[in-house]
Amino acid sequence: MSEKPAGTALAVAGLVTTALLWGMMIPMTHALATRHLDPFFVSAVRYLIPAPLLLALALIYDRKWPFRAPMPWARVLQLGAAMAMFSLCFTIGIMLSEPVRAAIVMSAGPLVAALLAKLMLRAPLARGFWPAAIAAMVGAALVAMDAVKARASAPGEIAYLGEGLLVCAMVLWSWYSMRAQSWLAPLGFSQMRITLLSSLSGGLLICSLFGILATMQPDRLPTELPAASAIGMLLCIGLGGAGIAILFWNYGVSRIGVPVATLYSSLAPVFAVTVSALFFGATITLQQVAGGILILAGILRMQWMQVRAARAAARAAARQKMV
Repeated sequence: MSEKPAGTALAVAGLVTTALLWGMMIPMTHALATRHLDPFFVSAVRYLIPAPLLLALALIYDRKWPFRAPMPWARVLQLGAAMAMFSLCFTIGIMLSEPVRAAIVMSAGPLVAALLAKLMLRAPLARGFWPAAIAAMVGAALVAMDAVKARASAPGEIAYLGEGLLVCAMVLWSWYSMRAQSWLAPLGFSQMRITLLSSLSGGLLICSLFGILATMQPDRLPTELPAASAIGMLLCIGLGGAGIAILFWNYGVSRIGVPVATLYSSLAPVFAVTVSALFFGATITLQQVAGGILILAGILRMQWMQVRAARAAARAAARQKMV
């Protein structure tokens, strides 16, 4: 992972775009899973849809075959397994969780990323991270809690199993993000190649698991061609949320680290609510607006503090040279 200060305009722009694409993916995935296709089928195929695009981008950028030897297949498969397990834990966790509790749990993403970074990398957190993290968590909770309605628990349901799976999903995603950079980036792998290999291996693994499930429950397979709107949404979440978004995410993580990148992903609920209002008939409330403003305020404050620190360091270095 690069040691440059949090960051470059390109990394920030990429992470905001990632939050937008992931935010769009939330209402689209919900619409697909509740109206058109089996949720496990959607979860399985979305990582394979962007494979041709990522392969083309890797060939154009690297001008080399991305599967060339030597290839650390064991580590690539571990990264793919982490992505596959993340997708399963996230999908099942959302299905089993009470929505308000799920919203609160998912808003703790920056905290999970920061703790895991401390344990795995022993890396210092960016200046102003904790105030921004608190603002992001509270803001994301405000946005998401007002966007969902509570549901009654099903008979025999294990208490808090869904929330526990969501925590596992966040840990798996942060682990993947850190290990992708510490394992593959030092070998000279571009972010396009890293994204292609990990997404493809993860997609193949989760499709294999879905294939086993489908043999036991054949009704999970689509029996007819989905509607054009469903195909469009599936392509959107595949190419956007599972393709371009992960590519931009990996690039952003390589420049500014997982904890700070996770702060930008806290904008996803804001974009999800906006897309739901524009295309799915949802209503935006003042609570959601306040939550979005709080997230932005925390991120902007952290960036301002880091700019001030960088300028102070530059002035100190200039004075030292003059002496």
